[in-house]
Amino acid sequence: MPEFYLLTKDNCALCVHAVELIYQQQLPEPIQLHMVDISHDAALLAEYGLLVPVLVRDADDAELKWPFEAEQLQEFLSQ
Repeated sequence: MPEFYLLTKDNCALCVHAVELIYQQQLPEPIQLHMVDISHDAALLAEYGLLVPVLVRDADDAELKWPFEAEQLQEFLSQ
């Protein structure tokens, strides 16, 4: 099962919207989605603090940064 990490932080309305988009996708196989609150990691907060939400594909560490559209997300999750 493909694994993905969604980098988020507290009170992030865009992050909530990103999760909704992810769960709306019709995928050929299920995925495992891990939520990562970057607020608890200084290095991640410094790198991604202004960029969240960011979706990271575990298989190749590819990143999909916000804003992303449904079609773009579908392709990223299906690779």
